Amino acid sequence: MNQAAPHSIEAEQGVLGSMLISPREKIAECVEKIGEEYFYVPAHRTIYSVLVDLWNAGKPIDIITSTQELRDRDLLESVGGAGFVTSLFTFVPTSANVEYYIDIVREKRALREVEAAARECLQRVSQRPPDIAKTLSFAAGRFAAIEHNSKNGSVDTEAKKKWGDALNESVVTAVELHDLKLAPREKLLGDWFSEGDCGFLFAARGTGKTWLALAMAQALSTGGKLGDWKAPAPVKVLYVDGEMPPDLMRDRCDGLEARTDNLQFLNHEILFERTGKVLNIADSEAQRAITARCMNTGVKVVILDNLSTLASGMKENEADSWELVNPWLLDLRRRKVAVVIVHHAGRSGEMRGTSKREDSVFWIIALDDAKKNADDKRGTRFVTRFTKASRNTQEEIPPYEWHLVTNNANGKVSISHEQTQTQEVFMQLITDGVTDCADLAEEMKVSKGAISKWAKKMMDAGRLKKTNRKRYELNDDSERG
Repeated sequence: MNQAAPHSIEAEQGVLGSMLISPREKIAECVEKIGEEYFYVPAHRTIYSVLVDLWNAGKPIDIITSTQELRDRDLLESVGGAGFVTSLFTFVPTSANVEYYIDIVREKRALREVEAAARECLQRVSQRPPDIAKTLSFAAGRFAAIEHNSKNGSVDTEAKKKWGDALNESVVTAVELHDLKLAPREKLLGDWFSEGDCGFLFAARGTGKTWLALAMAQALSTGGKLGDWKAPAPVKVLYVDGEMPPDLMRDRCDGLEARTDNLQFLNHEILFERTGKVLNIADSEAQRAITARCMNTGVKVVILDNLSTLASGMKENEADSWELVNPWLLDLRRRKVAVVIVHHAGRSGEMRGTSKREDSVFWIIALDDAKKNADDKRGTRFVTRFTKASRNTQEEIPPYEWHLVTNNANGKVSISHEQTQTQEVFMQLITDGVTDCADLAEEMKVSKGAISKWAKKMMDAGRLKKTNRKRYELNDDSERG
C-alpha cells in the first residue's frame, strides 16, 4: 500500500488564505520564504503562482480579481472552481499565523526531498557493482542541500538573527582562522576551474563560444577530459541556453556524445513552448527558481549562454546595471555552485560592456578566430587564452588552438587541440587590432619588455613593422608573399 508523500493540506490552504486576507503584507513575506514548488497539491501551486503574479504586477488582489485571473487563464476549473477560491478566504479567521503555516509547508517539503534522496541512494547501492564513494558523495551533497533549504528563510532559523549577534558569532581572529577546519574547494576541470567559481568565455560572433561551453559541459558531466583539462569526477551541469534552436543543440550534444542525466538543459524555445515564459536572469524570481533547481537537484555548474540573450533590461555599459545579476552570482558562489557566463566581444576585441563584471570573477577566457589563417577550414577553429588568470593556480595556463569537426556521415564531433606558441597569439592580437605595446602587454598579462622582444623577432622575420605612431602592424609585403 503506497503511503502519500509528507504534506499538509491545511497548512498550504492556510498560507493561501492568509495571502488573500492580507495580500499587501503577507504575499511579500511568503515570496521571501517559499515558492510554488513548496506546495504538494497542484491546485495550491497554481493559485499561489497566480497570486504572486498579480502582486508582482501591482494589481489589486481579492476574491474577485484572483478568481477572474484564474478564469482568464483557463485554470479556474482545474483548481476546484470559484467555490474553492472563496473557501480559501474563509479558511483561516486571520492572517496573523502565516509564519506558522509557512514553517509547516517548508518542513513537509523537506521531508519529501529526504524521501526522494533516500530512494536515489537505494537505487545507487542496488546497482552492480555499487559505487560506494559516489553514493556517499551524492548523499552528503544532497542532504546538505536539503538541510540548507529547510533552514533558509524559515522564521525560527539563524537567518533571523540580528546583525550584531551574527557578527559576534562570525568574526574570527587570525589565530582562529588558522585553526579553522575548512573544506577545500573541489577542482572541477583542470587546475583552473573549481567549485564556486564564476568565469567568462567571450569572443566575436561565430567564433565557437557555444562549442567550447558545450564541450566543457560534456567533460564536467561525464568526468571526462577536454584537451589537457581533466574533470576529476562527474558533476551535474545546468546549461541555460538563450539562443540556440533545440534541434541544433541536440545535434551538437549527440555529436559530442553528451548523453548523460548529469547534463540538464533549460532551452529558451522549449521553455516558451511549454509554459509561455521568457527567461530573464536579471529577474529575481527567475534567479530564485534557478538557485532552487540547483540546490534541489545537486547541480554544481551553471552555464549561461549567453548574457545578451538571457539578461533583459540591463544596460551593458552601466556598472550599476550589473547589480541586477551580481548579488545572485555571489549567492551561488556561497552555495558552491560554479557559473560560466558566455558573452560577446565588442568591435575592439575586448569583452563587451562594463568592466565591473570582471571584478569578482575567478577567470576570463577569450576565444580568437584561428580559422581564417588555417589551411583546413572545416568546422570550428579557435585559440583560447586567459585574459584574467585563474585564481585557483599559480601556474600559467598556456593558450591552445582547438579544432572541432563534425563528421557528415555519422554526426560525430572530433576535437583536436595543441598548445599554441605565445608569439602566434601575439600576432593574432595585432591582426585583431590590438597594436599598442602597453595594450598588448595588458592583454597578454606580460611586461612591455616581453612584448618588445617578440615584436623585434617578428620584425626581423619580416612579419611585422612599426608605424610612426609607435604601433605595430602586419607587414603587408610579407602577407602577400
